[in-house]
Amino acid sequence: MSEENNVTSQADELPPASQKTKEQWLDEGNLLSFYAPRRYEEGLAAYEQAIRLDPTYGLAWRMKGYTLRALKRYEAALAAYEQAISLDATDAQAYIGMGDILYDLKRYEEALLSYEQALRLDPTSAEAYDGKAISLVFLNREEEALAAYEHVIRLSRYEEALAACEGAIRLEPRYALNHASKGWLLERLARYEEALTAYQEANRLEPNDAGIWRSIGDVLTTLGRPQEAQQAYEKARQLDSEEQA
Repeated sequence: MSEENNVTSQADELPPASQKTKEQWLDEGNLLSFYAPRRYEEGLAAYEQAIRLDPTYGLAWRMKGYTLRALKRYEAALAAYEQAISLDATDAQAYIGMGDILYDLKRYEEALLSYEQALRLDPTSAEAYDGKAISLVFLNREEEALAAYEHVIRLSRYEEALAACEGAIRLEPRYALNHASKGWLLERLARYEEALTAYQEANRLEPNDAGIWRSIGDVLTTLGRPQEAQQAYEKARQLDSEEQA
């Protein structure tokens, strides 16, 4: 089955328009906007139906902004992203989208501010760093642009390494080092809750590894859980003492 027929088939599986939920309208908009042949006008109509059902549906406003940008309707796209942010000020992707529009409009200072806000919300976003870098280039701030590009490269490498690590876990799920490596990479990406989960799985497989206990302590410290961190460090010290005895 061709990709076009597959998208049509998936759209046909959705209920009649009068019965669709806002989530189903969003799904239909995504199918129309992201899969070839991309039908942005129809995707836009689907997002607008989702918004009609729930005017406070921030994700639909953000996706409307994406589609309007693809249609080169920049001012309308900017308004959609602003509405998405007014509904959810923690949506880093909405700030990135707004930055992209402001960049398209050659409003580079404002674009930079938008990308920087996205990075405050998600410090590991290579996409936001990339937007920040190109905005800085057009503002003739070349040294800062270079530093931003270095973040893009580093984050991309960590993401690639994380994907490889997860592949190794699928092959050897009971190998504690794989889970510990995943935890370390997630720490580098500032995804601390996920890092803790990975270290805890490594610890379950190798409960007598002092290094894993120390890593758990480090993440708990970062997460502002000092009492639990202290317990993890104490366990690491105990295991080190037993090994030296």
